[in-house]
Amino acid sequence: MSAFHPIEGLSIFDDKGEVKRLVERLLREMDTEVAIDGMRKLDFSYIFVLTKKEKKKEIELLRPEIEASWEWRKGNIDDSLFKKVQKIISEF
Repeated sequence: MSAFHPIEGLSIFDDKGEVKRLVERLLREMDTEVAIDGMRKLDFSYIFVLTKKEKKKEIELLRPEIEASWEWRKGNIDDSLFKKVQKIISEF
């Protein structure tokens, strides 16, 4: 996956599977009991429904945060995206 290229239109944001794998990786690293129960794409963000035991929480990840994490497989994850996921996990 490459960074957003305005002429070619390549974008991690437009690859729903890649965005889901990014979030799954963060969840595995932070708390293996938290899982993705659902996700939906909006114009400029993704909404994830996360579950842990009986509890559910929603988190919105914005397009700029996702785009900034296009090299997530190399460990380059946007700090604000990382902190959002970390914060929502701590609320469980």
